[in-house]
Amino acid sequence: MANNVNIFDKYGIKEVANVYFEALENDAAAGVYKGDIVLFLDTLKVSTIETTAENTAAQGGWGNPKLVQWDYGKEINITLEDALMSLESLRFMLGGAIKKPESEKPVIVRHTEEVVVVTEGKVPAPVDHLTKETLLPAASETYPIRMINLGGGADSESAGTRTQMTSGSFNQYGANVTFSNEKAGVSNKAPKVGDHIRIFWEEVLYDNTGSETAYEVTISPDTFPGTYRVVGDTFMRSEKTGKDEPFQFVINKAKVQSNVTITL
Repeated sequence: MANNVNIFDKYGIKEVANVYFEALENDAAAGVYKGDIVLFLDTLKVSTIETTAENTAAQGGWGNPKLVQWDYGKEINITLEDALMSLESLRFMLGGAIKKPESEKPVIVRHTEEVVVVTEGKVPAPVDHLTKETLLPAASETYPIRMINLGGGADSESAGTRTQMTSGSFNQYGANVTFSNEKAGVSNKAPKVGDHIRIFWEEVLYDNTGSETAYEVTISPDTFPGTYRVVGDTFMRSEKTGKDEPFQFVINKAKVQSNVTITL
């Protein structure tokens, strides 16, 4: 045979592929240029290659059998399932843009925490459930602080009451507020000891310090993932020798599909 391939050699593949994506053209808006490696995935859980095609046939004669058949429309679909996520992989898959805080365009972070009243009439300052850091949110007309009294204290009328701060801020001892529920006819109700308060507020982050504390991935209806060269590397083990041999696949022009599933 001209290619000198042993047709009796057999291999098995166990490892997922490490895959990278190479830009095929310049994208100045994203800061990407032809030949740039825009994404490298080495924590994949699944990497599969599936080839599909359509076919049609000429039929005729007694019984209308298929006489001649043509295959066409071949497609190769790669499915990648990654165990981890990065901001760049998220932007890449969703066809979005990464935004960092700027002086004129801040990043808005939505927060919610639950606290328990220990002093009547005062809502304690919230504590970050991850860092355990005491937070001191500030309120404004544009970014109010909203609170819902979930009850649990001595006064059953407190459950379901709400309030909103449009000015001022929490201090380390909390905030003096009252709650109301127009439907229940309750107004200016001070929170009781033992009440659980759910606090909702928005943090406006500007890049005033030179160090970004948050990023925002913006997904627009008119932006979609692009087309790249895809290269995958893995190993296949020889049945004959029991040794691993390198195996690589290259797709010179691969369109990243817009269908993305993020499993939390």
